[in-house]
Amino acid sequence: MFFVKPIFRTHQTPSSTLCLLHHTFSSSAAAVQAEKAIKDGPRNDWTRDEIKSVYDSPILDLLFHGAQVHRHAHNFREVQQCTLMSIKTGGCSEDCSYCPQSSRYDTGLKAQRLTNKDAVLQAAKKAKEAGSTRFCMGAAWRETVGRKTNFNQILDYVKEIRDMGMEVCCTLGMLEKQQAVELKKAGLTAYNHNLDTSREYYPKIITTRTYDERLKTLELVRDAGINVCSGGIIGLGEAEDDRVGLLHTLSTLPTHPESVPINALIAVKGTPLEDQKPVEIWEMIRMIGTARIIMPKAMVRLSAGRVRFSVPEQALCFLAGANSIFTGEKLLTTANNDFDADQLMFKVLGLIPKAPSFNEDQTSEAEDLKEAASSS
Repeated sequence: MFFVKPIFRTHQTPSSTLCLLHHTFSSSAAAVQAEKAIKDGPRNDWTRDEIKSVYDSPILDLLFHGAQVHRHAHNFREVQQCTLMSIKTGGCSEDCSYCPQSSRYDTGLKAQRLTNKDAVLQAAKKAKEAGSTRFCMGAAWRETVGRKTNFNQILDYVKEIRDMGMEVCCTLGMLEKQQAVELKKAGLTAYNHNLDTSREYYPKIITTRTYDERLKTLELVRDAGINVCSGGIIGLGEAEDDRVGLLHTLSTLPTHPESVPINALIAVKGTPLEDQKPVEIWEMIRMIGTARIIMPKAMVRLSAGRVRFSVPEQALCFLAGANSIFTGEKLLTTANNDFDADQLMFKVLGLIPKAPSFNEDQTSEAEDLKEAASSS
């Protein structure tokens, strides 16, 4: 019996070729910018081209490097649970094309007055018992000017909920400087005022409030020492460049928002956007992964539209860098995942609820940052 020793031919790849192959497969914009974010921390001088390059990176690369930044900047298993309640529903004078609460559209939604204190506090207590650490109150108003009685009631709500040991957030439309100061004194943790989309696409969605008015509200909130919560909506009919534009505006603010909600449009019958096609999970992952890399310390919230995504799909969003969700049966007026489903998801994915965070020295810190910037 003869045994023939097999001969294996090996192809000798020149080291220069190996280096080229390594460079080709490892140096996507997501990889490069994630490495810089981990090394250097947040920056506010992003260009649109830089953000677009990150956004356009291969999806698995973006997912992986978003996860790297996330694990460096945060406890990767912690997810903040927030509950959003509509305390004043419908009858809004604005023409936001996506919103069922606009008085201009026939969506079957009836306008209601400001919810009474007992009902609000009961909802906040229920949310806390279910695991939420932040309670958000939304009012369908263009602005708070001329609403002194209602505004004072809301200040009282804020104080009471803060005394329950919860973070408190409001979204009440445009603010005046003094109102922002009063909200801060009442104990408000954060103020939500979304930019919705890019500056260029914005006029196609809203005509009753300018982009600069939104930015001014964010400035007043920041100056008052309140955390900024600002993000946008995808699926409005915008181009990918508009999504990049939104992220560019947020990431080049003097200070990044502490919270960046990424919403997927829920098309509501009766609104001008009722026929928009649903957002795909890959679009959410691109937004979340990019937001995580360019704003590493922000809480990136998987917000409206989450109800359409399965637990495995949501898991990819958490992996890409999302670390905050809205829980509860409704988001203002649209459907949302219920508490029980979310608790099961947390158990399956091994997620940990994030404890509330109260920063009493935020105003002085903001002033210190301004002084440091002016002296540099």
